[in-house]
Amino acid sequence: MTSSQAIERKLKREIAARKEAERLLEAKSLELYYANQKLEVALIQVEKRSQASFKKLHFQQKIERILIYFGKTLLRSNLDDVLLNGLVKHIEDISSNVSCSIELQDQLLPTLSTASITTSRHFECEDVATITIPIQVEQNRVGKLMATVANNEYNNSFVRSQLSLICELLTGSISRQLINLRLVESKERAEASERSTREFLAMINHELRTPLNGLLGSAELLADTGLTEIQKDLHRNLNHSGQLLKAIINDLLDFSKIEAGMLELIETTFDWNTLESTLRSIFEHQAAEKRLSFSINADSLSGRLIQGDLERLTQIFVNLIGNAIKFTDQGRVELNAIVRDSDVEFLVSDTGIGISSEAQRSLFQPFIQVDRSSTRNYEGTGLGLAICKRLVELMDGQIALDSRLGEGTTFRVILPLMFIQHNADVIQQANPKEPASDLSALNVLVVDDIKMNQIVITKMLSKLGIKADLAVNGAQALEWAAKRQYDIIFMDCRMPVMDGFEATRRLRESNYTNPIIALTAGTTLEERQTCYAVGMDDILSKPYTAQELTLTLTKWASSESLQVR
Repeated sequence: MTSSQAIERKLKREIAARKEAERLLEAKSLELYYANQKLEVALIQVEKRSQASFKKLHFQQKIERILIYFGKTLLRSNLDDVLLNGLVKHIEDISSNVSCSIELQDQLLPTLSTASITTSRHFECEDVATITIPIQVEQNRVGKLMATVANNEYNNSFVRSQLSLICELLTGSISRQLINLRLVESKERAEASERSTREFLAMINHELRTPLNGLLGSAELLADTGLTEIQKDLHRNLNHSGQLLKAIINDLLDFSKIEAGMLELIETTFDWNTLESTLRSIFEHQAAEKRLSFSINADSLSGRLIQGDLERLTQIFVNLIGNAIKFTDQGRVELNAIVRDSDVEFLVSDTGIGISSEAQRSLFQPFIQVDRSSTRNYEGTGLGLAICKRLVELMDGQIALDSRLGEGTTFRVILPLMFIQHNADVIQQANPKEPASDLSALNVLVVDDIKMNQIVITKMLSKLGIKADLAVNGAQALEWAAKRQYDIIFMDCRMPVMDGFEATRRLRESNYTNPIIALTAGTTLEERQTCYAVGMDDILSKPYTAQELTLTLTKWASSESLQVR
């Protein structure tokens, strides 16, 4: 082979190799081109996904800001038209491609005058998605939130999940507001019910005690007239029945006041001897009729002045001693008092029928009696011990009993009584004495619209040598007071034309400074406070006795505010 042939062959091989290299290069270039194309598509997709994620993140952040802002606002104030409009506006501010409206039930909340807040933004494009989310309160649908998203800007499920948080915020706010409204309505109903109860108790108190005042007052006056033996027996029956009726009325009214939360203590300063004397006057005769031994052993309290509610303390012992005498046919009934540091222990013991262990468990419940049969031997309402327990607890005391069937019963009452140091003013208040001057010198005006009450009090006053003037209402009392200067005015509280409260106000405004004494059947603290608030100086509660009337006259006739002529 010649050298030229060798060169030619080598050249052919190089040409072939170059062509193969060019072919491989072209193939690799084409492959690289396709790879670049795929990469560009992938980059576009990644960019689109990044933009979508950014938009979602932006949407989510805006929703979070809305929740924080309106969450704080709705905790401080109620949902109203302004807040609802602001909420819709904030949602639409997220994007120009989002519109929102909220519809609620008519009259759902008193703070909302419009039932719906609609958007003014509308889209003309075809690529529009509408999302509706119900607003539910207490498992009831009360409205809806509607959102429209244009140009497929957001994923619908994502938008729904975010706007559902707004609906939850609205649901919570509406729920709280509805609960508050119900609480206010309940409070108003409770207050209205309490007012009705107070008004009813005040009315029934007046309507029951007023005729009782006439009955017991007439019976007391009748005792001072010349009576035959038969008439004296009838009078004793009348007086006993009246006192029993008074006790029943007191128990029923007091229990009603306890249940209504209206019973309050009215504290005064009194001498223990006064309370003991009252108990003896009530029960010594009753015990004697049954041939029972009755005693009060309270030497440690004799002559001591006590700060407390005398009427309620008396009521406790009247119920306990009355029950002891009622359920004892032979033997004794006694009250013992023992001072122990700041407390006083009272023991009311009897040798009566006793109480079984089973009956003791429910003894202090209202309307409960040991014997409930129609043939029972002992009458009563079954309220006495229930009221005793409530009164003792109201005084921060304790009450308990120890009893055995056929042997007797002992009630133990522990009360934290406050003792007062003796001084002239306190002694005068607790034990008013007869004034140096004759009570008959007093000029007295009685203001009462009930004829029977007029007769009772004028007869009681006439026994003291007082001839009282009479007025039948507050307006007539003002006329009498303008014509004559009275030393003391007894003023009934409930009267037609003008009541005693208004009459007292006007008398004080016209510079009448002498004592005005309320004649009232009201026994609640509120009624008593009203008496003092209008300018009355004292209260004489119906039914009153001649002794109580005399003590009231004595107290105010000897006061510095009055100079007896």
